[in-house]
Amino acid sequence: MEDRHATRRSIEKTIILNAGESKRLRPLTNGIPKCLLKLDNTTILEHQLHTLKKFGILEIVLVVGYHSEMIIQKVKQSQLGLTVRFVHNSIYYKTNTVYSLWLAKNEMNKDFIFLNGDVVFHQDILKRLIDCGHDNCLAIDKKTVKEEEVKVQIADGKIKKIGKEVEPTKAHGEFVGIAKFSQKITKPFKKSLDEVVREGKVEAFFELAVDHLLGDYNIYAVDVSDFPCVEIDTYEDYKQARQIYQGMTKIR
Repeated sequence: MEDRHATRRSIEKTIILNAGESKRLRPLTNGIPKCLLKLDNTTILEHQLHTLKKFGILEIVLVVGYHSEMIIQKVKQSQLGLTVRFVHNSIYYKTNTVYSLWLAKNEMNKDFIFLNGDVVFHQDILKRLIDCGHDNCLAIDKKTVKEEEVKVQIADGKIKKIGKEVEPTKAHGEFVGIAKFSQKITKPFKKSLDEVVREGKVEAFFELAVDHLLGDYNIYAVDVSDFPCVEIDTYEDYKQARQIYQGMTKIR
């Protein structure tokens, strides 16, 4: 088992997954990708990009699929001074996040932040990940979890198991869809993604590839339970995300 303990380094790159159809949010997502839903006077995507820019993360890779042209147009209009590249998942309608990240594996060439494209979060979550003393870590909301959530088991501060199939009674919290990975782990991470896709598990979540690494690499849990964060899967999630965003805006 390799110990990935790090001194703090600057992070310059982010990979964001925004390819899916978000069927559970219909009719809100009829004809529009989830990341372009409005929080207030801004979209989920713009919220994420503004937050990344605050931390000097200016190199953005967006994996797109469903109505990708709308996302590309929004980025062009935003004029945030970011370097944005697009990776296209042309079969977004029959694949999941493991396939989308696999398509972007060649972009895993330096330390990077991973973001699910539907996460609304307090900026201090990102700060805590960047500042923590570990190369590879996941933001975890330590709470009682349900069946549908991406659950984690933790021991000695390290992730021991991750996935929706983890039994809720044995889980220590939920992965909120924000992570930090170092260049040191990218070679085995790519190999793990290759293996999952080669096995035909293209409808799996990317956390399956992470889970395959846990026997040989330390990936740490960073507790962010004290900050507001929501991953938007349902209308209730979206309603909560809008309230969270508006609350964060008021106290800035």
